Amino acid sequence: MDVASGFEPELSIGPRFRFAYIFNMVKMTPRYIDVDGYKYCEYFIPDLIRAAINYKPTNKDVFVATYPKCGTTWMIQKVMLILNKGKVPDTIEEYFSSCPFLEMLGPDEISRMPGPGCIKIHFPFNLTPYSPDAKYVYVARNPKDCCISFYHHTKLFPAYYFKDGTFDDFFDLFIEGQTDFNDYFDNLLSWYEHRNDPNVFFVTYEEMKKNPKDTIKKLAGFLGEEYSSALADNEELLDEIALKSSFEYMQKTTNNLFIEMLDRCEEYAENPNVPKGFKAWSKFNSIAIKDGQGSNGNFVRNGAIGDSKIKLSLEQEERLNKRIKEKTQGSDVMKLWENVE
Repeated sequence: MDVASGFEPELSIGPRFRFAYIFNMVKMTPRYIDVDGYKYCEYFIPDLIRAAINYKPTNKDVFVATYPKCGTTWMIQKVMLILNKGKVPDTIEEYFSSCPFLEMLGPDEISRMPGPGCIKIHFPFNLTPYSPDAKYVYVARNPKDCCISFYHHTKLFPAYYFKDGTFDDFFDLFIEGQTDFNDYFDNLLSWYEHRNDPNVFFVTYEEMKKNPKDTIKKLAGFLGEEYSSALADNEELLDEIALKSSFEYMQKTTNNLFIEMLDRCEEYAENPNVPKGFKAWSKFNSIAIKDGQGSNGNFVRNGAIGDSKIKLSLEQEERLNKRIKEKTQGSDVMKLWENVE
């Protein structure tokens, strides 16, 4: 056989072991779609994504922007608690209509928000609907912890069809910038350049963990004088917001909303009154569950810095460090985590 054909190595291992060799070379990939060069889980609707990009923000809009699994739900909880003086929606319908996921639901759901809330996005800055009059809250997280948490997230939701995927499979995608929402470093760097803009509140996940009350007070000041004044003279309100945005509290409350949402996805898939994007999410997850994907884990896991359940191999550490060096050359962004163990 011609060596140039690429098959000679396969023959050299012998037919007895050929199947095992080929099987071990196969990598599992979650189900993604490509929309204009950008990856999403396949339940996203391209027209809604494009409409989201073209949305024109108003001076009332507060966006919570992150790369996935960098503290999105945690920050949304803080923002909603500040805006609503310590209260947060406790039903699926109220909660998700108060923090619409722009890429998934499209801009029409913003006008249907029942009260003060925020808009969730995972867009990099260049795709984000921007106005100098709107407010943008961005949370950055150490890439190692983000990668591990994103892996658990992908295992959790059936629509990814990644129930049997391994961390090694996912790490390869993450390190190459081939997960949904594309490259972690491109997203981070795009927002890091705007960290000092007057309408951008830039904070790290690790700082939120280390100084929760201080973060809440600074965030309230960013959101407006009304909110900082409310906290200045009310220590009980500050304590309440800190408690209700703690991981312990959210694991018992917010996490249950996501679990219930998955449990009821077949119901939502058949409900003509739910938003188009949410109906698509429900339909894809419902079909995947019937296909045996199920769900694996909790949406709000442990909030740990330095996840102890998965350790990067020496090779993965080296590859990640090389990727960091390549992607952040000329930027001091990694100083955000120079003192984080």
